[in-house]
Amino acid sequence: MIKLKNIIILTAVLLLFTNVKAQQLPVYTQYVFNEYVMNPAVAGTVDHSPIRMSYRDQWSGFTDIKGNNVAPKTFSFSAHTPISNSLAFGGFAYNDVTGPISQTTGQVSYSWRGCLSPQSCFWDKKKFISFAYGVRFIQWAFDETQTEDYSGTILGINDPVLPNTIETDFLISHTVASYFYTEYFYAGLSAQNLFARALKIQTHQSYENRLTPEYNFMAGAYLPFTEDRSLAVEPSILTKTTSWSETQVDVSLRFIYENSVWLGSSYRASEQAFAFLFGVERGDWFIGYSYDTAVKGIDNYSSGTHEVALGINLSMFANFDNVRLKSRFKNRRMLLNPFRRTGSSSRRGAGV
Repeated sequence: MIKLKNIIILTAVLLLFTNVKAQQLPVYTQYVFNEYVMNPAVAGTVDHSPIRMSYRDQWSGFTDIKGNNVAPKTFSFSAHTPISNSLAFGGFAYNDVTGPISQTTGQVSYSWRGCLSPQSCFWDKKKFISFAYGVRFIQWAFDETQTEDYSGTILGINDPVLPNTIETDFLISHTVASYFYTEYFYAGLSAQNLFARALKIQTHQSYENRLTPEYNFMAGAYLPFTEDRSLAVEPSILTKTTSWSETQVDVSLRFIYENSVWLGSSYRASEQAFAFLFGVERGDWFIGYSYDTAVKGIDNYSSGTHEVALGINLSMFANFDNVRLKSRFKNRRMLLNPFRRTGSSSRRGAGV
C-alpha cells in the first residue's frame, strides 16, 4: 500500500526583550515543512534524515527614522536523524539580525521514541510518542550605536532603558518537548529558552534583560481525499505563548499532490498577516517559498516578508522502528509491513 512522504519546513515568534520589545526567537512561516525547529521531539520520527536551510527577509523595506534597514533577517540550518529503533539526534543553527539586536544560536537535542500500539495493530493505525531534551548555545549582541529613536534623534534625550555602547553575551538555555504522531496526525508541546540566566547587557536604570521562555503547541493532520491518496489537504496550527505576551496563533492549510507540488496559505493572528506558500519536490530535493503580507500597522512601510527554504532527504536510515514512512503514495501493497525484509522476520506491522 502506501509509503509515506511528509516533508515539512520552517516558522516562529515575536517576543519581548524585557522592557524593550524585540524578536527573541526567529519567525518561520514554513514551519509545516520543518517541524523540528519548533519541537526537537520530532527528531527521528520519519524514515529519513531531513536537512533544511532557509533564508527569511522579514518586513522587507522596513527602516528606522534615518532610513537604515532594520528589518529582521534570518538564516537557519537544521538536520535530524534516527540513530536506532528508539533514539534520535538533531540540531540546528541560525543567525538572526533585527536592527541593533543580533544573535547566533545553535542547539543540539537527543530524543527517545516508542510505539503505544500493540504489535498486531495495522501499521497505519499505530500510535507513537517521542520525548526530547535540547541544549541551546546563544551568542547575543546589542549595538545601541545603530539605534535611531524619536527621543534621541528629535529631542536629544537618551532612552534610559538602552545602553550607550556595543554589548555582547554568551549564555545557555534548555528545551524540553513531547510529540505524539501517527501516519496521518501529529501534535506536540515544547518549552524553549528554559533556565536561561539574565543577559549581561545592563541599562542605566539597572533593568534586568532576560530571555523569556516560550511554550509552543503544534498539531496537524494529513487528510487524503482521493482513492489513491495522491491528493490531500494538510491543516495545521501553531500556538506560541510567553509570560510577556499574549498567545500567538498561526493556522495553515496546504494542498499536496503526490508530495511533488504543494500550495497553501496561513494566517498569523497576532500580526493580522496572511501568508502564501508554494513548494516543488524532485526526488529527494525540494524548494519552498512563502510570502507574508505586511503586518497591520506597518503596511505602509514594508512590502511584506519573503522566505525561501531548501531541503534534501538522506535515506541511509530507512529501516528503523517507530518512524513515519517517507512516501504515502508509491506502493500501497507494503502498508501492512512497509519495512519487511525478504527471508527475515518483520520488526513491524501486522499480519506477519
